[in-house]
Amino acid sequence: MVDFDYAAALSDNIATLILLLLALVAGWVVFTLNKPPAKDAPVKVPIGIIESMNRLVASEAPWWHLQLRESLGSSIFQHNIPAPGGMYVICSAKDQREVLLDTTSDKPLHLYSSFDSIVGHKHIFTRSTTDPLLKEAKKSIVHAFSSSEIKRMNAICTKCIKEWEADFLEKIADTDATFDPSIELPKVVFKSIVEAAFEYEATPEDFELFTSNFDIAVREIAFRQAVNPLRKLFSFMIPKVWEARKCCSVMQNFAKKVLEAYRNNPNKSECNTLIKIVETKLNHFSEQHKTAELLSLIVAGFDSTGYTLANTLVLLAKHPEEMKRLQQSLLQDDPAQSNDHLKRVITESQRVIPVGAMGSVRLINRDFILFDELSNRKVKVPKGAAVFLPQITSHRDEMVFKDAEQFKPDRWENPTKEMVQSFIPFAVGKRTCPGQSLANAELFSVLSSILSKYEFELVAEGKLDFFMTMKYVDTKLRVKRVKA
Repeated sequence: MVDFDYAAALSDNIATLILLLLALVAGWVVFTLNKPPAKDAPVKVPIGIIESMNRLVASEAPWWHLQLRESLGSSIFQHNIPAPGGMYVICSAKDQREVLLDTTSDKPLHLYSSFDSIVGHKHIFTRSTTDPLLKEAKKSIVHAFSSSEIKRMNAICTKCIKEWEADFLEKIADTDATFDPSIELPKVVFKSIVEAAFEYEATPEDFELFTSNFDIAVREIAFRQAVNPLRKLFSFMIPKVWEARKCCSVMQNFAKKVLEAYRNNPNKSECNTLIKIVETKLNHFSEQHKTAELLSLIVAGFDSTGYTLANTLVLLAKHPEEMKRLQQSLLQDDPAQSNDHLKRVITESQRVIPVGAMGSVRLINRDFILFDELSNRKVKVPKGAAVFLPQITSHRDEMVFKDAEQFKPDRWENPTKEMVQSFIPFAVGKRTCPGQSLANAELFSVLSSILSKYEFELVAEGKLDFFMTMKYVDTKLRVKRVKA
């Protein structure tokens, strides 16, 4: 009698099954990519899969999408990426709004899940719109952004910026010293938001620790692994993956430290601070869930505002005549007029350099039949597609904004309806940014404080870069006191 090797047979069967599955996947990819397009299908980007994936996560991604819109002659197109349902891009604000306001559309959780890995748990920015925990968190957190709370938090921001003026700007004003606004201003906003919303006194070391680890973690987990999922599968062989996981732990431990400091604080604020709400209103959330919420809220709270401030200073330094006009307006005795002028400058800064340049992504749960004004035809974006909605394409639409590449604050003196509708810095719909009122208040208070006392000279422009946010890097500004 011959013994039957069950282990070997099982191993052979598993190997055969894996090969069969791989063959089916490969066949599905080939079929999907070679299937003749329907007459109303959006034009497809004419490059290969690997190049498409690499360019989608590269620092040039926003500018690439602007170029694709022009080269393809279409404001709606499909990426050559074999994702379930397909991956599409909608460039015009009118069509972007239709998707964002559609109640059946949602965030594609398979694209956002990498951020759960970074912060340690699902959180308010990555949960499905239908998730009851999202509804509960949003209902509680909204109290932290009441008008009285925004006024309180903005006062702390103003205090922090005046400390920075005294401790930093005053020491280098009217000297040959220079500074990089994309380093200094996010640092100030980080300190103010952590104090105002989380009742924690952050140090410069906290900022360095947080931002450096966040940068490493996101580059690996949200970008490299998005292009090459095998990096996660073979993580035990890749030192950069180990490093990224350690960085995630460092950031999560920082959030735990902030939460523990609050619990041990004998003088807790009576106000509706974010940390108070997370600790008391969401008290049935697990410890890991709470720290993930804190971590995601800290990131959302400082980087976009900090870099918008930095970008605005650089743009004004590049256009000294605009800076001079704004300063004259701020120094006169008509607050309403000066506020209007500052609002135009901030709006134009956010338009021409949207920090969230790649905008939002939505998983659509119905077919969208849209009229593409560039190609002058109706196109169908099918149910189940993941749709990218880049801010940079709607904010730099030449059909809406004349000289769209140029910084012209006066264009907002009498804006058209199309201009107003095309300006979407905080998204719209159910998933709009919960802290946008605070962000706007901080932009006004910080810039009015700085520009009423100092003017800035561009020494080195650096370059515009995109990684999560669009901002100038390696810029050098020289500061001078405004003469009375």
